[in-house]
Amino acid sequence: MRHLKIGTVLLWVVQILAAFAFLMVGFGKFTNAFWLKAFPRWGYSDGFRMLIGVLEIIGGLLIAVPRTTLYAAILLGTIMIGAAATLVLNHEKLFPPLFWLVVLSLLGVARRRQAWRPAVPSMTAPGSRV
Repeated sequence: MRHLKIGTVLLWVVQILAAFAFLMVGFGKFTNAFWLKAFPRWGYSDGFRMLIGVLEIIGGLLIAVPRTTLYAAILLGTIMIGAAATLVLNHEKLFPPLFWLVVLSLLGVARRRQAWRPAVPSMTAPGSRV
């Protein structure tokens, strides 16, 4: 029982740290000199940089909520795959996106059972009511 509590606390800590990290990196896409120089160097437009920033901010907010963690992990994981491909093509270090891809995968798996699912209205055939 005690290991279950430790696991839950650890999951929350990782989840909150990931949310904070993606919020900071997302906001950084608008102001940080590194990102302002890196995107053009990689061949991407300012509009693309801003889109990625907005998506990372949204993902950072969604990853903090257990019911939306899975979907945030999918969104942010897709961005990390793109980031890894960009770094490979530009012969740069792969560790950051790969690290976050692993973290996001673990969070998504850990929260998959709590994921929000839309209510589906039941479909009954006409005339089948008794």
